[in-house]
Amino acid sequence: MLRRLLSAAAILSLSACATIAVPPQPEITEKDSVISAPEPSPELKEEIAAAPSAEPEIDVIEPLEEEAAPPPPPSDLPLEVEIFETPKWYSDLPFWRDADQRPALKSFLASCASFAKADLAAELNPRQPEYGRYNDWMPACDEAFFVGDSRKEARRFFEDQFAPLVLARPDGDEGLLTGYYEPEIDVRKTADPIYSEPILAKPKSELVQNLERSQLGPNWSRVIAYGKPIDVFFMQIQGSGRIKFKDGSIVRAAYAANNGRKYKSIGKVLVSRGEMTVEQASKQAISDWMERAGPEKTRALMNENPRYIFFTEQKIAKGQGPRGAMRVPLTAMGSMAVDPRYHPYGTLAWLETTLPQKPGDYKGKKTGVLVSVQDTGSAIRGPLRGDLFFGPGNIAGDKAGVMKHPVRWTILVPKAIAPKPIGIG
Repeated sequence: MLRRLLSAAAILSLSACATIAVPPQPEITEKDSVISAPEPSPELKEEIAAAPSAEPEIDVIEPLEEEAAPPPPPSDLPLEVEIFETPKWYSDLPFWRDADQRPALKSFLASCASFAKADLAAELNPRQPEYGRYNDWMPACDEAFFVGDSRKEARRFFEDQFAPLVLARPDGDEGLLTGYYEPEIDVRKTADPIYSEPILAKPKSELVQNLERSQLGPNWSRVIAYGKPIDVFFMQIQGSGRIKFKDGSIVRAAYAANNGRKYKSIGKVLVSRGEMTVEQASKQAISDWMERAGPEKTRALMNENPRYIFFTEQKIAKGQGPRGAMRVPLTAMGSMAVDPRYHPYGTLAWLETTLPQKPGDYKGKKTGVLVSVQDTGSAIRGPLRGDLFFGPGNIAGDKAGVMKHPVRWTILVPKAIAPKPIGIG
């Protein structure tokens, strides 16, 4: 799941796929060091000691061909309406010919490696038969491996293999598209007054894992690294991030587990207290408030959100993003989080929307982008809701954080299972 100036609406709705760009943090002196979490009780110490040991090894991202089959779709799809409408021609899609479909080709190849492990006779989503079966997608997967590196060849591949279908609802044909990214934060191997917040691995004890944020600390689980409190807090909101040590080495802190508690927006907390208005609420405003308030009040504010995310280390393979819910690496500007009750993992969507062209570009430019469905998030609900992955680093974050625009969807399905466009005999 970030801006120098996040919109009030965005900061008040931060979720697992929220987008936060981490600004420079104020230094904390020795006397201002953040207070630590409470010591475990004797009973919990025994629980921890009795749990199986776990070696602090770094998890290496496996090659794509070793990925598991895509996870099954949720079975609680609301019985609403038929979501597909009129088939279209590519010439009817604004911005299609000027777009760069190469990121989508890269992400689709990752999806294909996962498809190959599935039951090919199974439907991608039994509740949405329009998407067909895995074996309907394999001919396109076979062809994708032979596509060249040019934009023209990538565009021609999708035009040859897939047919576009408009996605709409009776109550409106526009959805909402936001953005997220993979942050990179500075960390240390040992705590100091500035880098005082532990990044915790998944606890060995289930009892410990289910504790609230306010009860967790370095006494409870293996510490991967220490970061600045606000950096670690917002990395948890994103769900993963790159952590950079003092010696320049970088590893990925990938999502490992959560404590099962419901997310609560600290922006809403500050607004409800009268500390700031809805219009003033932003990532930078919260950061400024923490600097003025000091470490104890900062800790208390963070603890208002009981949800806690645990991480595992992963080596960063060149060119590979973090793994999404589909369990394949995400591709910058080629992967999207959706509601998997409606859109199966690995499928394709053409999005007509407004995209920021540079960091902080709220106005953006009307354009289109082709993506593969590979992730989800707790705030991503409904057939027209999406969250676009912008990639790693603060520049990506400065774009993702201002991404909140209407979007029109067009679904691409293999031609063999697509209805023919109107006017074709």
